[in-house]
Amino acid sequence: MEPTLSHYALMVGLLGRAGLVQEAYDFIEKMPIEPDVITWGSLLSSCKVYKNVELGKVAAERLLLIDPDNSGAYSALANLYSVCGKWEDAAKIRKLMKDGGVKKEQGWT
Repeated sequence: MEPTLSHYALMVGLLGRAGLVQEAYDFIEKMPIEPDVITWGSLLSSCKVYKNVELGKVAAERLLLIDPDNSGAYSALANLYSVCGKWEDAAKIRKLMKDGGVKKEQGWT
């Protein structure tokens, strides 16, 4: 069986949830196929949980290269900055969203 992009994204998610954020990034860099928004988003989410700003910035940048209007990437990066007490950086990201006309999707309950 040949692994698909979904298999690789799941592995990134597992590593990230286990707190192995650097290992998840290294795994992405060694993937034989191009990572997608799901893969980068999974890493970005893990970076928020484990407060890894540097890898979070990389994940957000890569995600936004694939999907520049992805409001979730902007929000996740701003939230990562907020969780880490980087209030000015969070405000810059939110301003960037506003200036770029990127609308945050409303949550559903």
